[in-house]
Amino acid sequence: MLPPDTSLDDVKVRIKKTYSNPNVRTITQVVLKEGPRAFKIATMLEVINPKNGEFHHYSLKIDHIDKTREGWSAKPDKSVRLEGKEPDEIDRLYKLLRAAYENELSDKTGELHVISGKDYANLETLIDLIPNVADTDKIHLAKHILERIDENSSSFADFVTVFKGSNETTLNHIAAASRMVEYTGSLNKLKNLVNDPSTPEGKFQKHLEVNPWMFGSEYSELLPRKIWTRDDRLDYMLRKTVDDYLEIVEIKTAFQEPLFLHDSSHDSYYPSAKLSPVIGQVTRYIEEVERNRDSILAKDGFDTLKIRARVIVGRDGTPDHQAALRNFNAHLHRIEMITYDQLFRIAERVLSVFGETAEPVLEDDYDIPF
Repeated sequence: MLPPDTSLDDVKVRIKKTYSNPNVRTITQVVLKEGPRAFKIATMLEVINPKNGEFHHYSLKIDHIDKTREGWSAKPDKSVRLEGKEPDEIDRLYKLLRAAYENELSDKTGELHVISGKDYANLETLIDLIPNVADTDKIHLAKHILERIDENSSSFADFVTVFKGSNETTLNHIAAASRMVEYTGSLNKLKNLVNDPSTPEGKFQKHLEVNPWMFGSEYSELLPRKIWTRDDRLDYMLRKTVDDYLEIVEIKTAFQEPLFLHDSSHDSYYPSAKLSPVIGQVTRYIEEVERNRDSILAKDGFDTLKIRARVIVGRDGTPDHQAALRNFNAHLHRIEMITYDQLFRIAERVLSVFGETAEPVLEDDYDIPF
């Protein structure tokens, strides 16, 4: 009991003294409810590790205090304590309140990340059993957990927290596996676009723009700039890995018609009507970019000396057509034509690489004795 003439500020000071402990670095208070008779005061404690003085966890206490004519009196049975360690009760309450205030729960009638004590006890039992579970079963369990994580309720920071401190080899496997799943999905999507004759050129361009890895490891960077000369808009400009020079990449459709036609009188192959304009277009791109080399170098710092170009166009066709393309590329100067089938093979080689690759815990639990 405190005398009735004690001020609310003095009550708060008395509460702070109650929580005095060498492992508490800072104490922050806020009055949640102010009278006239019932008062609620929240006190947040920053608890440190006594071994090194580093932050360990938060502890939150909400005290219920009554003020009557006889004086101030605490009501321990109506007070609440939340701990910010495993499990982090404070963080869970914060997430629930944030979701409610941001109106994320207005139409939710299913599961929430707040569970009953009984269910949580079952969860703890499951966690205790995990070390005794076979590794294959652990992977199966992880699969089911990931399938049930809502994309709107998780963030990059959440996963960083989960993976922090995990086994390095396991993390490497997870990173390689997730990238392989992502890349495989992107490659399958490209194949679907290619197999659809109605796919316009723009869809190929957009898909490859977000998946430049499909062009192969010989490239280190896809430059966001599209316009390099006054009258031309290039599909892509990529930086080469080996010599750091630039290369033009032009994307065309995956038409099914042969890239080359056979001249029976001379037993030779020549570019089809669909391929010839592409050659002329890319040749002009090279000329224009080279003509503006000094300006590009002075303004942007990119050297387009002897710039090359690669064109993605059409399909493989028959073995004879593939041989004709190989022979044709051998005679072209600074231009290379590759088919979408060849692009598939480049991407699959990148995927094969992934197929081959594959916070300090405190020893003691420092409770605050109050």
